Amino acid sequence: MVLPRTYIHKRSSRGFTLIEILVVMGLFVILAGFGLFVSMDSFRGYMFRNERDVVISLLQKARSQAINNMCFGGGCTGGKAHGVHFGPGQYVVFQGLSYVSRDSAVDEVTPVENNASSVVGSDVIFSPLAATTSSATVTVSGTDGHTSIISIATEGQITWTH
Repeated sequence: MVLPRTYIHKRSSRGFTLIEILVVMGLFVILAGFGLFVSMDSFRGYMFRNERDVVISLLQKARSQAINNMCFGGGCTGGKAHGVHFGPGQYVVFQGLSYVSRDSAVDEVTPVENNASSVVGSDVIFSPLAATTSSATVTVSGTDGHTSIISIATEGQITWTH
């Protein structure tokens, strides 16, 4: 008996084979791994640049306060020198001729936000009105190999490398 053509059923593919599924999943894993690697590198670079920018901002703030002859605290008349101290876990914008002899009541403490970066440098102090200082260098280093050198010239100019 011959069946009419309408009843002949061709075998059709109704899904994917196991090999096809594994190949596609493997490609997704490779792409996800590459994306994670690239995004983590970008994140580390962002955190390094953020820490460098915080240090530069604090130096500019201390210089600005010195140029404007600012004086904070009770009984303070006339201007005072302003500076930045790079301590463990924090940066301190202070008022006075040195970090040791400063008026700690007017300190502006900024915590270190990125433990993956280290900042090495001595205290930078700007004189009142002129904002002159002794030449100084501050180095910001990241654990991923990024390094930025912040230079403070004797006339108070702040420059840095990327």
